[in-house]
Amino acid sequence: MTQKAPLEPLNLIISQQDLLRSQAVARLKQRMVEEGVDLDLDAQTIEAEALDISSFIAATTTLPFLSPLRLVVLQNVDLLKAQDERTTAIIDYCRDPNPTTVLALTAQRLAKTTKLYKAIAEKGLVIDRKAPAKADLPQHVVLMCASAGLQASLPVATTLINLVGDDLASLNSAIEQLAAYKATTTPTKDAADSSSTGDGADSPTLTALTQREVTELISETAEVKAWEFTDALAAKDAARALDILHRLTVTEGESVHYLIVFLSASKLRELLTARVLIERGQVGADALMRQLNSQPSVSKSGKSRSIAPWLAQRIMGQAGRFEVADLREGLRNLAEVEYILKTSPPQLGRLALVRWLLELTSLELTS
Repeated sequence: MTQKAPLEPLNLIISQQDLLRSQAVARLKQRMVEEGVDLDLDAQTIEAEALDISSFIAATTTLPFLSPLRLVVLQNVDLLKAQDERTTAIIDYCRDPNPTTVLALTAQRLAKTTKLYKAIAEKGLVIDRKAPAKADLPQHVVLMCASAGLQASLPVATTLINLVGDDLASLNSAIEQLAAYKATTTPTKDAADSSSTGDGADSPTLTALTQREVTELISETAEVKAWEFTDALAAKDAARALDILHRLTVTEGESVHYLIVFLSASKLRELLTARVLIERGQVGADALMRQLNSQPSVSKSGKSRSIAPWLAQRIMGQAGRFEVADLREGLRNLAEVEYILKTSPPQLGRLALVRWLLELTSLELTS
């Protein structure tokens, strides 16, 4: 049997996903139990924003009661400012931690350059749990379903993501809801049938989950942002753009079409600028940043806009899907869509917007 590494006195758990942070803390607690710690007697959870220095010192220096170690979980330390005296107190403790206390600090993000991060990393363990990439999320959801006893295909997992969003905690809650439903509706098999795998293995049987069950049981809770429409537009993904437009219209009303037109015009100008630069042989993101940063902002302040390097690189990539003439024509036609929105019934305005989208993404209209 492989011997487990000893528990560290300091544990920094970083993740932008609540579920991943909670899972890491749960694993640490389980490890404490394996070491003989009674968590009912020797565990304490403190919220960083509600922390005062005296209570922190008392929590971390108190000796364990009938256990070899004591666990203290300090949540959301990234909400404390660097110059906060409480942050200073935590850093001072991390430089000389109590050997009978296991301190777990959680954060959504914490830069490696901060004094707190460096103090923890020097004497303890940093656990950085990154969320799965967008392209990998469906497969991750399939595995989450399997952990809950459900067999889900990639299309089923994608449907669940479209309904709930990409927050893992929300997805986990929806999967638990689906598992509870299936447990009450799926007939149990005889023990002989369920254990007959052909090779004598004792593997659990997964219950198949269908797209219809997902769409009927899980309410649509994903927050759709208007900029997601322009991302789909830039990707020439008309199907996704239409889906987002429909969902925004349902939740926000017909007035959201004006926002869609405004954001689409901004996106097309960005793409047009990038495409012109590409045709001039200036394919780097720096050239686009200089060009866009010199343009006036759409805000009332009139100050120059600021664009991040990663976004400039992304726009350069998106611009490769379009021709300059198509983007210019798209902008002219979008002005007509805006006119129709202002002068015609909402249904006609929405139809004009849909037609414009399909034309720009090179999809033929069906009569």
